[in-house]
Amino acid sequence: MSLDKAIHRIAIVGTGVIGASWAAQYLARGFDVIATDPAPNAEANLRQYIDEAWPALEKIGLSPGASRERLSFTANMKEALSQTDFVQENGPERPDFKIKLFADMDAATPADSIIASSSSGITPSVMQSQCKHPERIVIGHPFNPPHIIPLVEVVGGTKTSPEAIQRAIEFYASIGKKPIHLHKELPGHVGNRLQAALYKEIMYLIQQGVLSVSDADDAVSYGSGLRWGVMGPTLQWHLGGGPGGIKHFMEHLMPGLEVIIKSLGTPDITDELKQTIVDGVSQIAGNASVDQLAQRENEELLGLIKLRAKNGSATTKTVGETIQDGSSGKPAERVFFLDVSGGRIESLNPDGSDRRVVLDGLKRIPDGIEVDVEAGHIYWTNMGNPKANDGSIERSDLDGTNRKTIVPEGATFTPKQLKLDKQGGKVYWSDREGMRVMRANLDGSQIETLVDTSKGDARPGVDAKKWCVGIAVDRDGGKVYWTQKGGDNAKEGRIFRAKLEIPKGENAVNRTDIELFLDRLPEPIDLDLDLDERIIYWTDRGNPPQGNTVSRASLDDGKDQQILVNDLMEGIGLSLDLKNGRMFFADLGGSVYSSKLDGSEKKALVFAGGNLTGVAYVDFAQA
Repeated sequence: MSLDKAIHRIAIVGTGVIGASWAAQYLARGFDVIATDPAPNAEANLRQYIDEAWPALEKIGLSPGASRERLSFTANMKEALSQTDFVQENGPERPDFKIKLFADMDAATPADSIIASSSSGITPSVMQSQCKHPERIVIGHPFNPPHIIPLVEVVGGTKTSPEAIQRAIEFYASIGKKPIHLHKELPGHVGNRLQAALYKEIMYLIQQGVLSVSDADDAVSYGSGLRWGVMGPTLQWHLGGGPGGIKHFMEHLMPGLEVIIKSLGTPDITDELKQTIVDGVSQIAGNASVDQLAQRENEELLGLIKLRAKNGSATTKTVGETIQDGSSGKPAERVFFLDVSGGRIESLNPDGSDRRVVLDGLKRIPDGIEVDVEAGHIYWTNMGNPKANDGSIERSDLDGTNRKTIVPEGATFTPKQLKLDKQGGKVYWSDREGMRVMRANLDGSQIETLVDTSKGDARPGVDAKKWCVGIAVDRDGGKVYWTQKGGDNAKEGRIFRAKLEIPKGENAVNRTDIELFLDRLPEPIDLDLDLDERIIYWTDRGNPPQGNTVSRASLDDGKDQQILVNDLMEGIGLSLDLKNGRMFFADLGGSVYSSKLDGSEKKALVFAGGNLTGVAYVDFAQA
């Protein structure tokens, strides 16, 4: 059973503090959430928690579609699970309870939906032991509160499939979490064990009278804890090794650390030690309540997370480094895509691995993306406000630096897909509300309108039949192709083509060489061409069966139409890899897929990742 379906509906089982925080996180990422808990007042307590958490989530940034109104509640667990795409369980930490609960959830949940547990101590092999579909059971253990702390520990049991683990990791990453894969089951997983190891020594030092409770906390929060919030302890030792890095540290400094490790103690956890710690914490906290302390902590965490997002993680390679490194010594390939909800350009390997943020801070609804490998540039369009003349086109280096606006606001209304013509030195794009097909030099100069579909209508246009969306260029054939999407699911969508150059004596409004290539399509969006095989490909975001698809037809006459892929959630971006006989496509539901050119072997590389638009495949070996 494949587990790569799109995720739109989340079930929360158990709505205590962890479950409520997860619910807030999923609502903020634009999902439908149905929660279930048999406890009295569970729904009221859940909604109160979400209301209180929402301001923090607004500071982090809400995804399109985020709304507390998308929460529903039922005390009937079977009802909650019957149509869910992903389950996040947060029940009591008792093995006997978990075993029965998971057997019941397994029986009620669709077989192609992953069931993840937030359990902090019970291993997945125990929980899945009575399930009929144990292969989809994983641990997705967060750190409290899940709507703020990014870390999620993912681990499978003895019967969990590798696919379920990979899908869970991809899903958590797509909603802004930082998943780590635990390759073995351990009580307490990893994060809690690391905390326990540190606190074991803290209690020992307190008991031995080395320092007070307050000074022990300060030793962490004003010392190593500050650095650990930037990079992990192993990378810190790399810095500690000086110019020689971790190798020098291991050869020359590890012996001294080994002496300290061997001297670490084990406390005798007596009532007296417990009371010492209680008294010490009371002095530190003063009159502040637990809620007040938690709020203060969350505010500082939000500041740190925002700073890390702005500066980038110290352990994250740039895309430029990826290009140089390659993979297993082979030439590097990347798939670039636009995340509207996160305001980011991201990239990953064609198999879905090594997902990275190239550039964030894209706040003007990015839509189309192209990459010029030889020049080392990424181009993308910003739709802006569809009712205002404020669209733009930007460019950056491959690593996201040297960001520059090449087509300024006011020069194009709502730019959508764009294509590069390196031979001609041009960038082409469709302008939706501007009702135009346009082009400019690669530096943004000499902006031209090639086709004006407005027929005298004022801009921004309101007639969707005149909206230009997708674009493709056949340089050798001297043609430009574009889509006009039409009204929502009205089967008014069309694909047109015309010569690259306006006929002599004519203009963008009255040119006579425009040819209606295909019509009566639901809502055609992006285009790409296989010029060797004379085939045109396009995505369609309309309703099935023709919509939410990738299709193709003959480039010569539009015949032999085939629907290659369906079941998309508003298909948008499209990019062909002709050398390897495959294509990449994205949808607004938050997924990036790959498949063979005939639509077979469809695989989700990213799923439920906010709202995704343009996609561009790049083979750096061709540079």
